[in-house]
Amino acid sequence: GTAVIDTRAAGAFAEGHIPGTVNIPLNKSFSTWAGWLVAYDVDIHLIAEDQHAVQLAVRELAMIGLDRVATWYAPAVLGDFQAAGHELGVVAKVDAHGLAARLARGEVTLVDVRSRTEWEAGHLPGAIHIPVGYLAERLSEIPRDKPVVLHCQSGARSAIATSVLLKLGVARATDMV
Repeated sequence: GTAVIDTRAAGAFAEGHIPGTVNIPLNKSFSTWAGWLVAYDVDIHLIAEDQHAVQLAVRELAMIGLDRVATWYAPAVLGDFQAAGHELGVVAKVDAHGLAARLARGEVTLVDVRSRTEWEAGHLPGAIHIPVGYLAERLSEIPRDKPVVLHCQSGARSAIATSVLLKLGVARATDMV
């Protein structure tokens, strides 16, 4: 019944995050992805760098009708989480060269999270096409018998998508950088 959005940069999130959080970096696309990925009827908890970042995030969320921000936490909450005996989550990453080798050996499932237009303009053979915003509702289309690698054009959407799949229980979600 709640959403926890980690607004830190994707790299910081990948190095360590509280499991179950979704990474939506606080940048020009923040409200777009929050609107796609956060339900309007849940309380929202933010992890943000500082008070200024919180104010910006709250304003961006309110502009799209997400006005139930309940609390916010500084990144120090990650240390508190660990001190309480919990393990931080990390995001596995693979580069294009590593992915090519793993695809050739049939070791991974590749999910392209770009838009339909981008997909139709060209895509990697064997990829499954599910835009980021549809991952939760189309989760059953993603095989889980091997690691799932998510990719997009620049790496921004695949980082968000990886956090979404991790939250949804796809433990072997990997971000293509």
